Amino acid sequence: MNHRYSFIDLFSKKVDYDKTTQVTVSGIVIPQIQRPYAQGRTDGICTYVRNTFLDEIFDSLQKDDDEIFDLNFIYGIIKASNDNYKMELLDGQQRLTTLFLLYWYIANAELDGSEDLQVRECLSKFVYETRSTSTVFCQELAQYKVDFGKKMPKEVIRNAKWYFKSFDRDSTITAMLTMLDAIHERYTESNRHDLYKRLQYLQFYVKSLGAFNLSEELYIKMNARGLQLSPFENFKADLTNFVSSNDYQGYQEQVPLYKKNSKEMVPFSFNFSVKLDTKWVDIFWKNGADDFDDAYMSFFSRFFACKYIISSKEEVSDKDMRSDKIIKFFYTNAEEQIGSNEYFGFKSFEYLLKKHPEYIITLDKVLDVIYHYDYSSESKVIFSNMLPVWEKNEDLSGDNFYCNTSSKMSQVKLIALGTAIEFIEAMPNFEPDIFAKWMRIVWNVIENTNIDSLTPVSSLIRKFSAVIHFIADKKSEGVSFYAALSKWRDENSSERENRALLEEVEKARRIAENPDWEMVWTNAENHAYFKGMVTFFYSPEMTIEEYKNNASRAKAMFDKNGISDIYKKKHILIRAIVSQFNTWEDINELYITERAEKNKYLKNILASDDKVREMLHKVLYKKTVDEIIDALQYYIDNALETDPWQNANDNDKLAYKMAIKRLRTDIKMYDWISIKEEEEKATFRVYWYAGHIMFAVPRKQHAKIALDTERARMAHNLCDCYGFVFDDEKQNLMYEEYKDCFGNEIWLRQDHPKCTIWLVFKQYHKFVVYVSCKTQKYAKELLKATEGASFIDGDETWIQLEELTHYSYQRSNKRICDAVNELLEVIQKLYE
Repeated sequence: MNHRYSFIDLFSKKVDYDKTTQVTVSGIVIPQIQRPYAQGRTDGICTYVRNTFLDEIFDSLQKDDDEIFDLNFIYGIIKASNDNYKMELLDGQQRLTTLFLLYWYIANAELDGSEDLQVRECLSKFVYETRSTSTVFCQELAQYKVDFGKKMPKEVIRNAKWYFKSFDRDSTITAMLTMLDAIHERYTESNRHDLYKRLQYLQFYVKSLGAFNLSEELYIKMNARGLQLSPFENFKADLTNFVSSNDYQGYQEQVPLYKKNSKEMVPFSFNFSVKLDTKWVDIFWKNGADDFDDAYMSFFSRFFACKYIISSKEEVSDKDMRSDKIIKFFYTNAEEQIGSNEYFGFKSFEYLLKKHPEYIITLDKVLDVIYHYDYSSESKVIFSNMLPVWEKNEDLSGDNFYCNTSSKMSQVKLIALGTAIEFIEAMPNFEPDIFAKWMRIVWNVIENTNIDSLTPVSSLIRKFSAVIHFIADKKSEGVSFYAALSKWRDENSSERENRALLEEVEKARRIAENPDWEMVWTNAENHAYFKGMVTFFYSPEMTIEEYKNNASRAKAMFDKNGISDIYKKKHILIRAIVSQFNTWEDINELYITERAEKNKYLKNILASDDKVREMLHKVLYKKTVDEIIDALQYYIDNALETDPWQNANDNDKLAYKMAIKRLRTDIKMYDWISIKEEEEKATFRVYWYAGHIMFAVPRKQHAKIALDTERARMAHNLCDCYGFVFDDEKQNLMYEEYKDCFGNEIWLRQDHPKCTIWLVFKQYHKFVVYVSCKTQKYAKELLKATEGASFIDGDETWIQLEELTHYSYQRSNKRICDAVNELLEVIQKLYE
């Protein structure tokens, strides 16, 4: 098994028949079950494979040294018949067929006499049985001697007397002719034409798999995948070639052949190659041949995407991962190309593996664990933990996204896969119960982290990798899993920490102190809204009983949709939460909602704001709902007031005070917001816009109000007192029900025989009176009679009065009413 063979050696040197016997092979047979020859096809994948393979071969043939060009293993079954031993080829068909054609071409070009006869004798022992036409063609070609001259091999051979038209319908033959033309092109472009002696350096290992009782298994799994050369098969060839030819010590170590009860010791590289085509196939053989190759190929891309993220920590920042070309190859583009039957080469895989050949050892371990604990075991440990507990139900107990292509790998699932890989790599032995604990923590952190790009994906995969290797190191010293996790923050103070991870570290600390905490935490985490985030009403000094009591009351505050109905009454809970925000820095850009939604704005507040957490921790000690509601109202009524921002003037302070008061006390506003959020499927945000503190769904004109002015109340008063009407009737309807008006501006209108008066509450707290006159004559009369009036932009039919400001009703309403009243008196006098 440790001997290499050239194509000619295969028929002259002895090969292993079984563990004790060697024989000389009298023929190589490509059995009927095998697929046609594909390296000569003209589709994109096969063209890439053909060109790459021939480029490497001819580069090797041009050299003058004794360096071996390693073609990896070929596998087959050696069958005895009298004194003849024929090998039925199971794996290596594509490579050996290309060598057959290469030897034939160079023999035609360079050899005569006995050497030529020797080569042709060997060529005649290479037999295709996939179709009768392939059998006849190879036999005839082996004996055919021709000078191509300036013609291409395909043309010459198709014109030969022995070539039948039926050969044109055999895809193997047409592929062989294409390959011969490609060989001819490279040979004629070559600087040397004495390549026959160099052919002996194109070598491979030979393995008779019958000795290991693997033949039937390989036959079924390697040949039931359809006839087209798949991306995975090309990748597999590149991968096994890399592993077998790399001098990394781990690849050379002797390991037991994976087959049960086998005492045969083989190199890791050989065992890895065999498992690729036997044992691990079962993991991905979910729907038979229909999606097997896609699932297998996708797993490798996803595995190396996770390992690349970890290995590139010093070169690629989390932020830059979004635009990194290699992660696009392994993940972003790979997910888009599932099922496209395209292979984009081994370059990125090789780049990573040259730096980290040990990743193959990890890969081997990961696939073995998945095989043992998912495929071979009814417990399906990996499957059952690849879904957070709050997504499980009676019909769905897990997820096997790591080994299928039923859907693209989401960013969340990539993190979950990466954490599972790192666990298997870090732990000397796979312990299902520890893995379940680990994945519970993983899902808690994922669920409570905003995953909106590859930046948090990169950050979490790298963080989890560091944490689980830290835990593994501690466990090797005899420290329990939770005790090890509890020490993470103390011994990694320089690490930038994820808030949700710190919560898990604190939970681990309590479990390490008292194992009863584990069940308490788990029960709380399963709540439909909490989903792992269960310390926002907790303090480190709590007893288990205190926490359980608080947790039961906290659960009543929320349901799967967000804040529960009882605490949405008068919006008491959200107003109490908002009452803990006192500064402009707290409020600016704050999303405020009572709903459970994908961005988790409310959960983020509960998790991150210390004042909110302190409030909830205290109010939940109350024993009844009424007592809790009274306590929440107390926090609203006694909330602190502070200045809005540095250098704020008196107007700013007034506006800010109104905004804060409304966020804490305006129940009707929250009534309207809850309806608009449902309509828009979006969340309201506080932000500064055009001189106002706005509360709005971003970029939604009809879901926007100004918090820092009582313009709506003043507008409605003008309608009541002076007969104006809202230009937008929807604003009037909103005021009637909710005492506010949406939009950037509010326009009121009053029609007169000679003009129309417009009252506008504009942005930047401006109030403006416009008059559109029907004639220039009347406009001039009105302008002359009105103090402080002017034409608008030279238009002598539009008049504008001096601007006023609008803030609170008490401060601004009288001045606005006086200005309107004066104008109406002027208009009345002009009529008289």
